[in-house]
Amino acid sequence: MDKGPETTASSPGPIPFGPYTLVRRIGYGGMGEVFLAREEEPGRACVVKKVLPGLAGNTQFLARFRDEARVVLRLSHPNIARVWAMGEVAGALYLAMEYVEGKTLNRLAWRLRNRGLSLSPGMVLLIGERMCAGLAYAHDAADEQGQPLHLVHRDLSPANVCISYAGEVKIIDFGAAQSTLKEAQTAPSVVMGSIAYMAPEQARKKRVDRRADVYATGVVLWELLAWRPLPQKGDVTERWKRAAYPQWEPPSRHRPLPPEVDAVVLKALATEPEARFPDAAALGAALRQVREKYAPDVGDADLARLMSEAFAKEKTVEDGVLAELLRREVLPRRSIPEKEMPAFAPPTALAFEHRALDAPAGYVPSAEVVLVEESRPEPRPEATVTQSQTPLSREVRVAFDVDVTSEVLVAQPGQGSGLVQAIEEGEESEPPVSAGASPPSLKGWLAAGLFLAALAVGFLLVWLLG
Repeated sequence: MDKGPETTASSPGPIPFGPYTLVRRIGYGGMGEVFLAREEEPGRACVVKKVLPGLAGNTQFLARFRDEARVVLRLSHPNIARVWAMGEVAGALYLAMEYVEGKTLNRLAWRLRNRGLSLSPGMVLLIGERMCAGLAYAHDAADEQGQPLHLVHRDLSPANVCISYAGEVKIIDFGAAQSTLKEAQTAPSVVMGSIAYMAPEQARKKRVDRRADVYATGVVLWELLAWRPLPQKGDVTERWKRAAYPQWEPPSRHRPLPPEVDAVVLKALATEPEARFPDAAALGAALRQVREKYAPDVGDADLARLMSEAFAKEKTVEDGVLAELLRREVLPRRSIPEKEMPAFAPPTALAFEHRALDAPAGYVPSAEVVLVEESRPEPRPEATVTQSQTPLSREVRVAFDVDVTSEVLVAQPGQGSGLVQAIEEGEESEPPVSAGASPPSLKGWLAAGLFLAALAVGFLLVWLLG
């Protein structure tokens, strides 16, 4: 992996970078260095991601980078995390993104589960409303001539939704979005998005529209209302098959909910796009109607209070970091201990790095065939795969249509764990299970058997010799 300029990694203090001052480097993502920065002219905090030189010279990466800039810079809405700029400084490509002081919805749910708590149905409905407001705006975005962009997020999941400490709900990262403005196309072997949240037509490699985002929102709502984390690991093809041919039960099977809530969520989760809500605005209106009936007093202030309670320590650290970013005088490099850095790494630091499914271009799993596979270590040339064959597929992390999986967990010497691990720590993990609640592993059974056997032999010898 190209480590980038040594001056960047070893600089003892803030670094001028075009209109920005790079105040603190928080590590590497898959596509480059990430900094907490200050944009000098408006005097605001932001996150700056510098692209690795090797990627910046990749023709495919450059084409997609330019495409993304034409789209995401247009999006300005309270429920979408902003991308302030995408460009070049001294030959280095960069992205400057909004500093969202908060955590991902994924991280919030994980923290609550760890503490034996849950999100109330009213708060879940409110979060869904806010997500729909941001999506409706993006879906209706147009170009300079007023022509619709037909924008589709394609990677909506709890990891791409942020809740700020002020109770704001912001969709993070339209970098995987499909749009008519984009000239570069995703490779036919790549299915963008997290498997557990993608719409059936998306999993079947069909063209998607705004109703795919309606479906993904429905999956997020189901997971939070049922309060059952969806499996994120395990056999790739089996999970892909479940995404392509889903079967959903009402969330009320797992937690008491009004029948109207079940009806709204299951309509959003309809397998056929024509049976879903036609757009995010319609889903948002249905969610608001149900919330106002059953939880009319739930509002943004409640979300803010929940975030402050769930992440009290992190918020204190982040408030200090934000104050440091906004000061204009030169400060000591380690005014805030490096060991506390993972406590506040902003969610936008991983923007433009998406999960995707890499599989043979001609393959889609069958609803009838049960398939088991082992993930392949390296991509293979595209080939026609029949339904009777086991497909070789894997989950990858993609930035601007370039696979950056191998770069994700790399950290600089002395920097500790990589950026992805620091931000996603615990987000995909199941909550701790009490002792004895889960079955022992095979190794555990073998160890116990050997111990008991040795104990029996010892007693036998004592008896015989006695």
